Amino acid sequence: MHNNIGILLWKEMTEGLRSYRILIWVMVCLFFGILSPLSAYYMPDILAMIGSTQNIALTLTEVTYRDAVDQYVKNFTQIGSIIMIFLAMGSVAGEKADGSLQFLMVRPISFHVILFAKIIALMAMVVLGIGIAALVCALYTQYLFPGFPLTLFIQSNLILLLYLLVIGVMTTSLSAMVSRPVTAGLASLGLWLVFSMLGSLGGAGWYSFTRLASEIIQVVEGFPISLKPFSSAILVILGSIEGALCVLSRWEPSH
Repeated sequence: MHNNIGILLWKEMTEGLRSYRILIWVMVCLFFGILSPLSAYYMPDILAMIGSTQNIALTLTEVTYRDAVDQYVKNFTQIGSIIMIFLAMGSVAGEKADGSLQFLMVRPISFHVILFAKIIALMAMVVLGIGIAALVCALYTQYLFPGFPLTLFIQSNLILLLYLLVIGVMTTSLSAMVSRPVTAGLASLGLWLVFSMLGSLGGAGWYSFTRLASEIIQVVEGFPISLKPFSSAILVILGSIEGALCVLSRWEPSH
């Protein structure tokens, strides 16, 4: 099993490079890491320029590192989530369509190993991208804004990793349950939107994993965090994997 998962991990990473999925993710993360502090820093000047062309006087509060961090979190938990869904939606369904999965299943390789190899490769991709984004964003924000809590910001990225991992695992698992990548993408997008709407409500909404975005800000500010969205994140990951394994165990290749 150890040899099989090592080979499959190499396969997943190689395919990620050849299909440019890893490159796309890294470039998106690099872009967000640079854009977030710069857009926060220059936003008053941009709005002032727009206001002058419309003869409107705009009064803004002082921009701080909090604006940069807030922009960083929004970029990843909104646009970044959609990109993650796009990159992961064909991970299993695409191999069903082109026959690659059938080839693996007739070998002495279990569907458990196939799925876990894909999830581990996904984790490696997410860690690589967020690591680059956090480093670049920290350097720019520390240079542009005084009093930036560098250590707390780095710690907060662990929560961002969990947030994106939930999206990735959910999409990969749905991809194992359906036969078309587009179906997996739309289903994952729909579930993410449902969790997002629940997260905007009180009561049970506090358990939505999308509330992790608020906990990222809490960590940067040095405030205590709530464990409620973390429990939801773990349940979604475990439930998604269990559902995918159940479907794959009953799946038979079409001839």
